[in-house]
Parts: sequence; structure tokens; C-alpha cells
Amino acid sequence: MTPLFNINGKNPMTPIFEALQGPVRMAILKAAVEMGMADILARVSTPEEIAAALPGETDLGNLTHFLDSMAGIGLAVKHQGNYLNSPFAETSLRTESPVYLGDMVLNLSRMQHRNIGRIEALVQGGPPPVKKEDRLADESKWQASVKHLAPYQRAGIAALAADTIDALPECTSATKIMDIGCGPGLMCMEVLKRHPAMEGVLCDLPAIIGLAEKEVKKEGMESRISYIKGDYNTTDFGTGYDIIWASHNLYYVKEASDFFSRLHTALNDGGVFVSLHEGTTGEGTAPEHVVLSRLSLALEGQNYVFQKGEIADHLRRAGFDSVETSPLTLPVGEVELTIARKQKG
Repeated sequence: MTPLFNINGKNPMTPIFEALQGPVRMAILKAAVEMGMADILARVSTPEEIAAALPGETDLGNLTHFLDSMAGIGLAVKHQGNYLNSPFAETSLRTESPVYLGDMVLNLSRMQHRNIGRIEALVQGGPPPVKKEDRLADESKWQASVKHLAPYQRAGIAALAADTIDALPECTSATKIMDIGCGPGLMCMEVLKRHPAMEGVLCDLPAIIGLAEKEVKKEGMESRISYIKGDYNTTDFGTGYDIIWASHNLYYVKEASDFFSRLHTALNDGGVFVSLHEGTTGEGTAPEHVVLSRLSLALEGQNYVFQKGEIADHLRRAGFDSVETSPLTLPVGEVELTIARKQKG
């Protein structure tokens, strides 16, 4: 992704106006989610009907301006003065949708934007106290967040993870996979759906495993999945895995040498560890999507991020026979895929 203010090939004023529009787009999206507009537009379409569906008094003129802005950024479609959901809003912003992303939008907005309005004060005064519910290393934070991850995984991330596993030559003979920091567990379940002979192990904090168990029950996969409940820094992983998967969750590893050595031990000879995490470059200045999404958290002392190649270096030191990295594009932007293989016996 080209940085916003890289003016190569464009007018130097262009990035200024693009930056000005960014907060407006986010404000429209956030308001549409908080007001439940997608559910309303699924039922009614005229401004008068929409106003009647909203709680309290509504100014019809400003409602129309807001609806026009929703249509302008692709959250609605306007035709002959009436409004209906865009395909995106119908799929992703209806609360009854299995891939409803509205709660995820609000959760990520709180994480990524809560300090943006006080950058100058934090630059001068340093990181502020962080509320318990906002501490990324706290179990209660992820217990509240994991329910938002299930629709996100259903919306295509689980399939992408399964595609990545399918591409491994070792996948055809693999019989056991562990998902570390599994969250709702849908990525592991997607792999198992494609490989009927494989069994899965979900590993996460106890409260999160409780939520994952509900998702497993929904999918009817109780007989093929077992659980490891605990902090991955100290819990016993067991052994006998052909594949171990970890995606955007290794930020809280306390002793890297011990942790990655334990992964190496847990794998069968010839087994594979697969990691999907961002990798920063340019002395922490790129990719832009990583730097921007982490700024608010970094300003409050929660700068959990990996440098490009950092996980690969840990894996080599842990004794993996071969380690390779490659870029992989997610909806948020480019991340680093790391594949490490244990030597065959």
C-alpha cells in the first residue's frame, strides 16, 4: 500500500483532501451502525418512514443529508428519493446476519481511535493509565472481543486460513492440528471441514475457550475438537501435532526462546508451524495500515507489534529445520506469512 502522503504521480494537495475525508467516512459508518440503519432500511425506504423508525425526534433535512452520505460511501443506494441497503450493508451490517460486522467496527474503533483526539497531550505527557477493560493482555478484554471475531472469521478469514493450510504439502497426510490463541475457533473448524480425517485442538484462555465451545457445538464438531485452556506462556501443549497455527495472537509471548522451543517440541517430526502476523519495516514506519492502526494503542503504552522477520528469527533459534516468509494480503492490508518446518526423523 502506498503511503498517503507519497505524492509520486499525484497532485501534492490530493493526500490532504483524502486525509480530511477519512474521519468523515468513519463517522458515517459508526453512526450507521449505532443507529441500526441497515436494519431500518431493510424495512422502510422513504425519509419519512426512516424518521419514524428512529427513536425520538428526527430532523428530516439532516436525516436526508446523512442518508445521502451513507449512499455516497456505499452503505446505501438512493433511487427516486428512496433508500435501500447496499449489498455490503445488507450482508455485513444487518444485525441478524451471520457475518454482521457492526460490533467489530465499534470495538476496533474504540481501540484504534480513543486517543487520536489527544495526540499532542500524550506526546507531551506520556502514556496515560489504561482501564482494565482496555488492556490488551487482560483476559476480560478478549472475552468481550472474541464474540466480534466470529462474524469476521465467517466473512472470509476462516476460509483464507484454510486455504493457507491446504497449500501446505504436509496437509494431505496431517491428522492433528492445533490453533493457538484460537478465539472463536472458526478457522480451525474450517480446516477440519475440508479434511474429515483430521482432528483439532483449540488453545486459548479459559473464558475464551468457553465461547469457542459454543461455536463448536453450533457446527456439530464436538467429537473432532478438544481444548487446552490456559495461558500459552505456561500451559502444556502436549505433543503429536502435524500442524500448529497462530494468527495475530503471539504479541503476549513473555519468553520467546521458551515459547517457540515448546512449539518445536509439540510438533511431530516433519510437522509445520504456520504464523500469520504483521511485520513492520522502515524502522517501524511501514506498512501504513499497521502504523496507523497501532498508533492509539502505542500512545498508551500498548505497542504490541512484530518487525518483519522477527518471528522467523525466533523459529530458527528454536531449532526449526527450514523457515520461510512471504507476504499475504488480508482485508486490512499486507501481513507476513511465516512457515517453519521441523526436521523429519
